[in-house]
Amino acid sequence: MRGSVCAAILLVPVLAIPAQAAAARGGDVPEDEVRALDEELAPLEAAPPEGVPAGTIVTLRYYLQLAQEIEGRFPDAAARYFRLAKGMIEEMRAGVDPLADERGVVVRGYRSALSAKLQGYSVCLGPSFDPAQSHPLVALLHGGSSNHHLFLSVVLGNNVAWATYHANLWTEYERRWEPPGQWILLAPNGFGQAMWRWAGEQDVFDAIADASRAYGVDQDRLFLNGISNGGVGSWTIGFRHAWRFAGVLPMAGAPSWRRYEGSALRDDEALLMAAVSAEELAVNGANTFLRFFHGDLDHGPMKPEFVLAMERRLKADGVPYVFTRYGELGHDIIYAVHRRGAFLDELEGVRRERRPARVRLASADYRAARQHWVEVAEFSDYPVMAHVEAEVADGEVTVTTENVAALRLHIEDIPVPEGGADLIVDGSSVLRLPPDPPAVPLVLRRAADGWAPAPYGPEPGTRKVPGLSGPLGDAHFEPVIHVYGTGVPEEMEELRAAAERAGNNWILWIWDHEQRVVADSEVTAEDIRDNSLVLFGTIRDNAVLARIAPDLPIGLGEDGIRVGEHLFDGEDAGVRFIAPNPLNPSRYVVVQAGNTAEAAVAGNGLPDFLPDFVVYDRRTTATRERLVARHHPPRTAGFFDTSWRLREGAGAPVGEAGRR
Repeated sequence: MRGSVCAAILLVPVLAIPAQAAAARGGDVPEDEVRALDEELAPLEAAPPEGVPAGTIVTLRYYLQLAQEIEGRFPDAAARYFRLAKGMIEEMRAGVDPLADERGVVVRGYRSALSAKLQGYSVCLGPSFDPAQSHPLVALLHGGSSNHHLFLSVVLGNNVAWATYHANLWTEYERRWEPPGQWILLAPNGFGQAMWRWAGEQDVFDAIADASRAYGVDQDRLFLNGISNGGVGSWTIGFRHAWRFAGVLPMAGAPSWRRYEGSALRDDEALLMAAVSAEELAVNGANTFLRFFHGDLDHGPMKPEFVLAMERRLKADGVPYVFTRYGELGHDIIYAVHRRGAFLDELEGVRRERRPARVRLASADYRAARQHWVEVAEFSDYPVMAHVEAEVADGEVTVTTENVAALRLHIEDIPVPEGGADLIVDGSSVLRLPPDPPAVPLVLRRAADGWAPAPYGPEPGTRKVPGLSGPLGDAHFEPVIHVYGTGVPEEMEELRAAAERAGNNWILWIWDHEQRVVADSEVTAEDIRDNSLVLFGTIRDNAVLARIAPDLPIGLGEDGIRVGEHLFDGEDAGVRFIAPNPLNPSRYVVVQAGNTAEAAVAGNGLPDFLPDFVVYDRRTTATRERLVARHHPPRTAGFFDTSWRLREGAGAPVGEAGRR
């Protein structure tokens, strides 16, 4: 039953039982042997032995990386992964895929474009798993303090106390139940505690893609489920990309970042949070099975009132749902939901709707601008929310838009009737669609007299386009090199340390994220071609920054930082902004500069949600705020226009912080 509320009370207390293997004591991980084995594996990624997939090679390298990384805190687990890698490498040398017959919990690794470190995820395959079949998959997003390995053990029935998570991230537990039938349980890592935003969101799709290559996943039976922070991620990713999932199933999470943050937001902060908030994107879920779960006694940051507000929004927007409320439970509802796999049995008939007759889309982000056969190819004003409604009925495909300059219609997925259909956009008749449209997207551009087919231009760098649109957080989706200035020797170490801190990512509490850090004198043409750059320093000490400064939309001069008609000349004034790189306009440059090197370094204290540019001083960065500037706002902040130019009035003070 959809569009309804189910009330339930069920809690099955389950003790965590470490597996016998966890009791085996391991010795040291020999660094020289790890290095030699990794050097043997490295060339095999590009040319794996016959019968051994490249994904297996990457996983073996991940085991070696993991053994070294966790040896200090988890010596037994480190020794276990080292022994596992050694044994599997022996099988690989014999031309056997050592992962092919693995069942139960399997840890795998993949190579992310976003980090020099290999990333891990865990899957669980049941005893009846048949690799020849196509498999439904549920992605399980962990909550705070957990990782992929521990969370999968928790889902599988091990009630590990939250206060002990940090000590049990790599403990081996017995499974209390097995995935039914052909189900794959997949727990991504999400770069630790990024709360499934930016790089964390990308990790979910990268892990699913890697598992799909290894196990033959049915792309019409992908489900998203998570608890607490993972519940937030399920809401966020599930509504940004609802069309990619058969079902979205959040547990004990907040559907609105604005409500979760709880502060009075500036206009730019409100726009940024709307782009990742399920409540603002509710219409996107109209064609995706939605069932969410919450305990009425949840007194933590994921308040029941947030979910009740989402329910009101779903009702107002006519989006079907099932809401399961637990009247006598609080935050810990995972066993009440999963019920030793019965939860998955109830999803047996749920499949993704590939070609719905009606599509609704809300988006304020080029990274999430598609639902089914409708995609915003260009926003009229970015990142203001765009809306599209499209419907096939009575021999017509009718589309209405708001804040859309160009549309991309994936016409092969439109259920065009046998006699064809007239395409009408905002009341303008465009063309007639045949009953079997070609598998080539149709791009339409708004003109003075209506809409017309058009090629998709312009060149990157001239306008905000997908992958080159800002805001600052968009760089978290890109391969990045961090470049520190060396022109003033006494400032070099301070700038290098700031670049290294950013190379581990600005997102608070993120894990396992490592990007290259280089001196300005070491940047190559290949680096500029293949990566976005983050530049640290001033025009006096960073040669790359000095080279491109005349072509940037924010002025960086000896007299200070200039934004439009406004000059910020204090010694503690700094700026972070994003723009197309003048040396390669198809890639970003992110500038973290200051009137002094100290001011540039202080920019590492900015919060997570930032627009295209922000000018700050020591008050703004004195205390690292988590999500937004709750107490001390920046001097100015805002978005460039769709042509990467300053908007009228840019640089004006943002005013005092609101009610916090």
